[in-house]
Amino acid sequence: MDEFKELLVKRFGAHRVHDYISIHADIELIRLELELSSSPVTIILTNGLRNYAMPVPEKFSEQEHIELCFCLPGYWDLSATENDNMQWPLRWLDKLAKHLIDKGTWYGPGHTFANGNPPQPFSQVMKPNHLILLEPIKLEEHLSPLHTSEKTIHFLAIVPIYEQEFDIKMAKGFGKFLRKYRARNGNEIVDDFRENIYASRFRVF
Repeated sequence: MDEFKELLVKRFGAHRVHDYISIHADIELIRLELELSSSPVTIILTNGLRNYAMPVPEKFSEQEHIELCFCLPGYWDLSATENDNMQWPLRWLDKLAKHLIDKGTWYGPGHTFANGNPPQPFSQVMKPNHLILLEPIKLEEHLSPLHTSEKTIHFLAIVPIYEQEFDIKMAKGFGKFLRKYRARNGNEIVDDFRENIYASRFRVF
């Protein structure tokens, strides 16, 4: 067992941490119950990106080693390998991990990715068509940085957002988007039913 996985086991417990082998990236699967909720969460987390030191700008000089994750709700069934509604996060975790290494680039909070050109919904039920990287919100303590003997590893959560959210984030800046997102109780747990944070709460019938 490598040092990183040992730290995951120490933090979450051996019964919650499982290996999951995908196409491009080794993935750890972590199942946990949230303290203030009876709903379980499944975290799918890369295991290996931390070995690549990203060429980060000075502002992020302490965050050159990362692992990426999706935080999935309890109803998500990763064993449904033929169900695209369940499988797209695994494909994107692979895709983003491969792109980071192959392009020698870096990822940080607020970075966004379109699902195609023109962007398309991620599945029949997941209508957003962009992804954004966020520092953990609801799982901030669970996914706080891990410290190995050689490096500090930060976690970035991958979160689906609507095209309007992407457009306004690009126009007004990540800071304003994040404040609005958090004010509308947005977090990193993927939600097929989350509404656009810029959609009106008042409907005319």
